[in-house]
Amino acid sequence: MENSNTHTKKYYKIGEVSKMLKVPASTLRFWETEFRQLKPMKSKKGDRIYSLKDIEILKEIYFLTREKGIKIAKATRKVGGSGVESSPNALLINKLRELKDKLLVFKQALGE
Repeated sequence: MENSNTHTKKYYKIGEVSKMLKVPASTLRFWETEFRQLKPMKSKKGDRIYSLKDIEILKEIYFLTREKGIKIAKATRKVGGSGVESSPNALLINKLRELKDKLLVFKQALGE
């Protein structure tokens, strides 16, 4: 029996994420401008590419703004914990994760 994780995608286009969260793509683009924690990569064509981490952040934004009714200004401080990095190590870990995500996109583009 195959491991179900082998077919799990790691990156999604904006249309896929829009359908997943049941919000318009324009809302996702707006949230990107409001929440500094959300930084999808872009393809050579300029298409947004969302990682699993980005999607988790989007789910949190959706929950706070749509289900809890929290205003954007307040939600920006709540997303990802406090919204503020607590230590230099946390900052470094986030930068390394971003670099790893970018390298995985390049690897995927090369077909490996």
